[in-house]
Amino acid sequence: MKKKIIIVAGGTGGHINPALNIAYKLIKQGWKVRWLGESSRMESEIIPKKKIYIYLIKFFRFKNKNIFSIIKTIIKLFISTYKSIIIYKKYKPNLILTMGNYISGPSGLAAWLCQIPLIIHEQNNIPGITNQILSKIATKTMQAYPNTFKNGILVGNPISKKIIKLSLYKRSILKIHKPIHLLITGGSQGSNIINKIGIKLSKILKNKILIFHQVGKGNFKKIFNKYKKNKNNNFIIKEYIKNIHKAYKWADIIICRSGAMTVSEITAIGLPAIFIPFKHKDQQQYYNAINLEKIGAAKIYEQHNLNINNIVDTILSLNKKNIINMAQKSYNLSIINSTELIYQELNNIKIN
Repeated sequence: MKKKIIIVAGGTGGHINPALNIAYKLIKQGWKVRWLGESSRMESEIIPKKKIYIYLIKFFRFKNKNIFSIIKTIIKLFISTYKSIIIYKKYKPNLILTMGNYISGPSGLAAWLCQIPLIIHEQNNIPGITNQILSKIATKTMQAYPNTFKNGILVGNPISKKIIKLSLYKRSILKIHKPIHLLITGGSQGSNIINKIGIKLSKILKNKILIFHQVGKGNFKKIFNKYKKNKNNNFIIKEYIKNIHKAYKWADIIICRSGAMTVSEITAIGLPAIFIPFKHKDQQQYYNAINLEKIGAAKIYEQHNLNINNIVDTILSLNKKNIINMAQKSYNLSIINSTELIYQELNNIKIN
């Protein structure tokens, strides 16, 4: 009899893509895989295209504005939990796997109420409030970083096969370009502060660097014109880089945010990085990158205290010797077989 699982993930590509890597592995091993996500978020379009059946319900973020909004949100959370229970009762999955985001809360609670084994995966070094709560009731808690949870199982973040192949390639062949190849990205939506950094570096460093810059949706014309004002043609601009693994292969160094999946991919490839963490309340992105900075594989510059001269100095200090050194240190923290490790943890759970 085939094992049946529902994967809960959504909201952003950072949650959906690693969950898809797990889904593909499970399907290949003969599992029946279905998805649970939110009707108004990107998973509602992406998952059906991957030929995976998805249940769509409305989830709600917790809003702590006043007593009335709190009560209203709690009622809505109970509704989401109830709808998840109905889905579970109908499909009868053997396991529920949640991969982060606030939708994991009610769906994870529903799994516990239905006495279905609940497995959670935390992508970040600092766990979100939802996974902190779910870890108390989960059958297994998996984590991308050591010491996130006291009893968590270290499995890393499941990266794509293309990134794994590039990781193995980069470990054997390391090319340093002249001028330096600088990849800049603020994510699919772009980042105003990182876009400004790219423009400033183009002006200051001119022909010492070649820039490949993902500027985010709707930003192309504005950023392109600002680059052109620098009278420097050493740049390539795209709104969105579809094949990010090719950009990683091209680059000598990257300037980017330090989301969980980005850090895991960069670590696997051994790409020297300058991280500009997004300012979260719990500094999630900062702590995702901190271990790489501690061992000398990356630099962190917080956006509230940013000095462009420090970034310039970091880029100009690069040479083949220290790039190789940074890459090797990065490799030491990488977990490129995360998908296999997660599969083994799921496969080892006894089911009724």
